[in-house]
Amino acid sequence: MPVLRPLQRHRTNPGELGEDSGVSVIDLVGPQGPSMLTVYRTSKDDVQDRQVYLYVDGEDWATIFYGKDVTREIAPGRHVLKANNTLVRTSVEFDVKPGEHVRFQCINKPHWTAMMFMAFLGAAFLTVRLERLPAGGE
Repeated sequence: MPVLRPLQRHRTNPGELGEDSGVSVIDLVGPQGPSMLTVYRTSKDDVQDRQVYLYVDGEDWATIFYGKDVTREIAPGRHVLKANNTLVRTSVEFDVKPGEHVRFQCINKPHWTAMMFMAFLGAAFLTVRLERLPAGGE
């Protein structure tokens, strides 16, 4: 098995460090690559309607519709993922290791009272869930 060594990337573009800084920076990139976060919205339990807004560490990240997924790089450490379907909000805290790919399933599904709300208000009450998926799968 080959030995993996960190890659070195030299950045000398002054615009990356401030005008005319003249400083060269070496980034050490570990062999495991960047940490990643993916949220899928592909569950058969999803109502397949309406958008869900996603936030990472309080920052607006993405709007996800049924059948889609979104992915981003994320720093190793502790994070908070929040989902909001404009009526119900949920959040999960999770840890990510260097090079790890963390995956969640976002499910926008009817609440158990959905039929009652449909009968009286003409609209269903939807809940939103975030479920962490096992490593390596959707």
